[in-house]
Amino acid sequence: MSEPALLILQYLFDRRGKRVAIGDLEAPLAMEIHSLRPAIEDLKTAGYITEDEYRLEIKAEGVHFARSRWV
Repeated sequence: MSEPALLILQYLFDRRGKRVAIGDLEAPLAMEIHSLRPAIEDLKTAGYITEDEYRLEIKAEGVHFARSRWV
């Protein structure tokens, strides 16, 4: 998994239960949206996050992966 994907997943893990606007990722991750989009698509393909109207939310599978990695 790419570094941007891990950063996104960690950010969403810390805010689990909330939908985060994609634009809100740019400042805390210090990356522009065009750099984040491929990582977002990879996370969606892996089944770790969902996207709805440009908002992201971590899924249960993403929470399990994050817990195994960071907790």
